[in-house]
Amino acid sequence: MNATNMVQGNLALKLETPAEPTFTVVQGGRSGFQPLTVNPACNQQAAVAPARVALKVPTIVAVAVALTLFFVLAMSVFSARHAAYAESVSSVTYETIRVQPGDSLWSLAEEYPIEGLSTQETSDMIRNVNHLEHGSLAAGAHLKVPARS
Repeated sequence: MNATNMVQGNLALKLETPAEPTFTVVQGGRSGFQPLTVNPACNQQAAVAPARVALKVPTIVAVAVALTLFFVLAMSVFSARHAAYAESVSSVTYETIRVQPGDSLWSLAEEYPIEGLSTQETSDMIRNVNHLEHGSLAAGAHLKVPARS
């Protein structure tokens, strides 16, 4: 080992720090940089406590109005869809069929569609009308399905 790098005795415990610490902030991108010397004593509070964002009353009112409008619009779309579903279901007449091997609620909903309802909604309706807990069907079982128009 080189003798000049060795520290003996109490000198090993002595910490020498500069009187005023500084660091360098590098600005720029991949193409190059411009070093800036910054005194951390001036920026110490900014680093410790993040700046608080104060929302102004007009901003809060605008957000509240937007959320209210969104809620009202969502509820009107939902209630209109529910009304269309209820109207379609109330006018349905049923016929009883025998389940064939390979039949599913989806295939029956496609085979016996209800005007104004999607295949998923028709499938759900067939499951509800027949009080089925799950979607699997047993061949030979009797089910109520919408009458063909």
